[in-house]
Amino acid sequence: MEFIEVQKDETKKAEWLEKRKHYVTGTDAAQLLGISPFGSKFSVWLDKTGQGQEIAQTAAMRAGLAFEPAILKMYAEDTYAKVEHMDGYDLHTSDNFPRLGASLDGWNHTLGIPVDAKNIHWKNEKWGDAWTSDFPEYYKTQLQVQMMVTGARFAHLAVMFAGQDFYIYQMEWDDELAKAIVDAADSLFELIASGEMPEAGGDDNTSAYIKDTFAIGTPDLEKEADESLQKYVADYKAASAAEKDAKAKKDEAGNRIKVFMGDATVVPGFCTWKNAKDSQKTDWEAVAKAAMENMSVLEREELVAKYTETKPGNRTLRITAKGF
Repeated sequence: MEFIEVQKDETKKAEWLEKRKHYVTGTDAAQLLGISPFGSKFSVWLDKTGQGQEIAQTAAMRAGLAFEPAILKMYAEDTYAKVEHMDGYDLHTSDNFPRLGASLDGWNHTLGIPVDAKNIHWKNEKWGDAWTSDFPEYYKTQLQVQMMVTGARFAHLAVMFAGQDFYIYQMEWDDELAKAIVDAADSLFELIASGEMPEAGGDDNTSAYIKDTFAIGTPDLEKEADESLQKYVADYKAASAAEKDAKAKKDEAGNRIKVFMGDATVVPGFCTWKNAKDSQKTDWEAVAKAAMENMSVLEREELVAKYTETKPGNRTLRITAKGF
């Protein structure tokens, strides 16, 4: 066993981000295929056209990067292989698949395959037994892209669950998935070349773009409906009804659980119902009134004006169509 750790070269980050705009990565491919919980075709389009917002790192993302070397080292120990922790700011490409690019977590020099490392909160029904290919489809897409740019015929996924359960999964080359990825990448760049916009997705990046781009509507400006809008409205109303029904069922089940528990705070292995820490709330309106009590009317008006800022109101979507 040999483990080679390579530190990220931060000086390459800007160049890496720019280069990524011209390739579809494994993460992008999953979004283009509509199987990723982290984005959509629209969010990939935003990224490739330079309109996307930089994603702020969450605690989970930071933990994943921090634990990546340790996960790969455990993988090297369990497989008795020579494993290199790769520089994440290197984008690997291939002449065989010119639209694709991948940044690798690790490389197994003994087998000549890419190794992806994941730090997962807990192991749920989406994850199967070790050394199988029974894991989420969006991760399979990432591994497939890595195989396509490196020429490997299989790849490994090293996963740490809950900081203590270590699993290794294996995936072999999938011709059908490879074709779907190539077709999706071609379709994306053809769309970009045409200057057209894809259908919006429901992810956070798309929502942020729409909120910023169409922040202020033109008063009394009307637009005629077409068939696509009719479908969107029908989908919206159906989803709203399902959401309302799901919330009612969730609230009902939650209330029944609470009645069952009564004064108990823990049902071992099932649930907890505990009080949060006591909190304090300041009545800032009362504080302001007390502070301004001895001011003249003019002084109060000047003070209020000094700290008053006018912000445009949010646009609220309301469905007025009937008969759906």
